[in-house]
Amino acid sequence: MTLLLTGVAAASNGEAWKLRKLAKASAVKARTHAVNQLKSVLVTADPALREELAGLGNAELFRTCARFTDVSGHEEVGDEAVLQATRITLGLLAHRIGQLSEQIRNVDAHLTHLVKCHAPQLLDVVGIGSDTAVALLITVGDNPERLDSEASFAALCGVKVVRVDPTGVRRTYPVGPRTSVTALASRPP
Repeated sequence: MTLLLTGVAAASNGEAWKLRKLAKASAVKARTHAVNQLKSVLVTADPALREELAGLGNAELFRTCARFTDVSGHEEVGDEAVLQATRITLGLLAHRIGQLSEQIRNVDAHLTHLVKCHAPQLLDVVGIGSDTAVALLITVGDNPERLDSEASFAALCGVKVVRVDPTGVRRTYPVGPRTSVTALASRPP
């Protein structure tokens, strides 16, 4: 790992990377919540509406629900009012899911661009994507030159690397920052 981080230009503002990662995590959490709400609304929806949407995959379900709009100019009463409110709610939730998905894609693209500028060699390793690379770069901070061995990187992350002979299996024992420990654990040996 330290070989991959050798020559990495110091991330000029690690705090900015953390904030972008926070924005993504927040959007992912909000999207998950919106998806769960949409599916909860479907459980209690009118049987005819449930039947209309049954069998659709998530992407098609969200597209279909996003087309639901309040087309009537007057307020419905009784069962029609509930059906109308259900369709409007499904439409609003589907729009929110779409907006959050777009935010996540934008932040992902920006983070990938930053990694390509600061440490493109990380993205060449199988198993390291932009999320893991960003976590590693945040952990390294503004002083990548302080990492002179795998053991120093492990210590920075709060883990101890133990080689198990004769297979050379690498094990880590997490006690440090969760993001860096997760990044270490997700990387192939």
